[in-house]
Amino acid sequence: MLVFSGCTPTRHTVEPYRSDAQSAAQLERRAERVCQHSVTIGLPATPFVTDGCTLWPDGRWVACCVTHDIPYWCGGSAQQRRDADKLLRTCVPNRSAAWMGTLMYLGTRIGGHRLVPFHWRWGFGRDYPAGYSN
Repeated sequence: MLVFSGCTPTRHTVEPYRSDAQSAAQLERRAERVCQHSVTIGLPATPFVTDGCTLWPDGRWVACCVTHDIPYWCGGSAQQRRDADKLLRTCVPNRSAAWMGTLMYLGTRIGGHRLVPFHWRWGFGRDYPAGYSN
C-alpha cells in the first residue's frame, strides 16, 4: 500500500494531454474553472493532472474518466462526490455497455473515498487526508 501512495502523478499520462502542451493547458484551465465554481475552499495546492481511468483500461470512455478526475482533484462535499460518481456512471454507457458504467461507479464509490491514501482519492489535489467540505 505504501508503494502506491507514493506514486502521485505529476504530469498527465493520457493523450492528448501527455504530449500536447496546449491541450494540457486547456484542460488544466477547465479544471480550475470547475473547481472555482464548485467549492468555497479555494483551488487545490497541487496542479491538476489526469491519468485517465485509474486502474481501469482507457477505452472509448476515457473522456468520462478525465471529466470525473476534475471534481476528484478539487474535492468538496460528500454530495459533490456522489454527483461526480453518478455522472461517470451515466457517461460511460454512452461509449460502452451499461454494466461498464455501473462497475466503474462501484469502483469509484469504494476505492475513491477521501481516506484512501492513494492519488485517486476524493480531493487528491489537496493534502492528505482531505476532509469533505460543507
